[in-house]
Amino acid sequence: MPIKNAEEYLKTLTEDRDISIEGERVKDVANDPRFAGAARTMADLLEMQSDPELIDTMTYTSPTTGDKVGMTHIQPRSREDVVARNDAIKVWMDASCGMMGRSPDYKNCIISSYAEAKEVFKRDAFDGSENIQNFYEHVRENDLVTTHVLVNPQVDRSKPAHLETSEIVAQIVKETDAGIVIRGARMVATLCAMANELLVMPAAVTWATDETRDTTDFSFGFAIPTSTPGLKFICRPPAAQTNAPSLMDHPLSLQYDESDGMVIFDDVLVPWERVFIHRDPDFDLKVNPASYVGHSMLMQSVVRAHSKSEFMMALAFAIARSTKIDQHNPVRVKLAEMISMTEFVRSCRITAEADAHETEFGSWVGGMRALQCWQTFFWQMYNRQCEIITTLGAGGLVAVPSFAEVAGELKGDVEKYFQVANADSPRRIKLMRLAYDSALSSFAGRQRLYEQYYTGDPMRTQAALFNGYDKDSHIERVWTMLDDLEKRDYQPT
Repeated sequence: MPIKNAEEYLKTLTEDRDISIEGERVKDVANDPRFAGAARTMADLLEMQSDPELIDTMTYTSPTTGDKVGMTHIQPRSREDVVARNDAIKVWMDASCGMMGRSPDYKNCIISSYAEAKEVFKRDAFDGSENIQNFYEHVRENDLVTTHVLVNPQVDRSKPAHLETSEIVAQIVKETDAGIVIRGARMVATLCAMANELLVMPAAVTWATDETRDTTDFSFGFAIPTSTPGLKFICRPPAAQTNAPSLMDHPLSLQYDESDGMVIFDDVLVPWERVFIHRDPDFDLKVNPASYVGHSMLMQSVVRAHSKSEFMMALAFAIARSTKIDQHNPVRVKLAEMISMTEFVRSCRITAEADAHETEFGSWVGGMRALQCWQTFFWQMYNRQCEIITTLGAGGLVAVPSFAEVAGELKGDVEKYFQVANADSPRRIKLMRLAYDSALSSFAGRQRLYEQYYTGDPMRTQAALFNGYDKDSHIERVWTMLDDLEKRDYQPT
């Protein structure tokens, strides 16, 4: 089956799925105002793959069917392939201002990495190698949208998951000839309401405790359709005011709020052919590094961050120019800071591509050092970008009215009193509503939280960079310099 168009994708969201929001079960996600904007955006992204001007960038020929499939599914076999995939990602990220962290490319890259390294799934406990390969091809050939869920619920963080006495944490409760039965919950399933498939991989936990309780009930990896019986999603409220009189009032949140949810497994049967990891705690923390998933995930993310930084920088430029504050050096300093942050992210992408290398599986991945540098800094950079936007907008951000006022009873007053030096009132109001949505709204707050935690605890990511970095050679340089200096020591006359 070739790439999906927008309408084909939207039809998949009418399947019988258990999606709840604000105490209500939603059967038609595509037309529910709390999801419709993001669903339409996802549909438009998929539609771009069929654009005659973009098809060579966004697709490649399937090695199994000969159909055109999404470029973000490609398993790179060269540095050029790595760049080509990134170029396709950049098209989608530019189209969504970098605001959608779980657009299809994210999981596409991850799933392709697992399949590239399918040999690591051949374990004594269970051989999931063919299952992961088949799932990858299933997603690729049907142009499916996939989300994932990794994190155990925040119940009692003083204890590891396997020592919880309740059944809150997702676990295997039964096995049958047909598959494994899962009960419990996981968080956070971003994009769950818009996804066709759910990937469930080991939670980011360690089993190294002095306790003797069996941990294998909590060790699993699988994928199932989001319409699977017993699978429930409870989504947070929308970030935008869905009954806003104009899209211009919430230009980002009404389009790009991809939603987040808790996943509940109510004795969900997972067929054996959909199981990738089974009762193998020793493998849980090894599967991602062994399959180079981190490389693919962070490479996709740095491209997204590049688009996001470019958007925030452009917005800062527009705000400053609208009132001519860009003529003042203190403002130019802040705008230069936006430029520096954007160019840093771009440089990390370019360096990661330049450092791309072949793995033992014949696949190519980006250089991890540059990716980790971006990973450890960007969430702080993004907070700073939001701060600069609010500083430039200042009181104009809180005083700006709804865009509906442009055509309201006070139209004449609005036209007179909301204009600025380089923008009439409608343009100024649109710009300020966009700035508010990007830096001050609930959508903006969620974006900040996402950037800070979506790859895990920032302290752990920084520790990982430190632990994996070659420190000895640099330390040796210091001692060598001192030793050489000592040999040349002299007594002043």
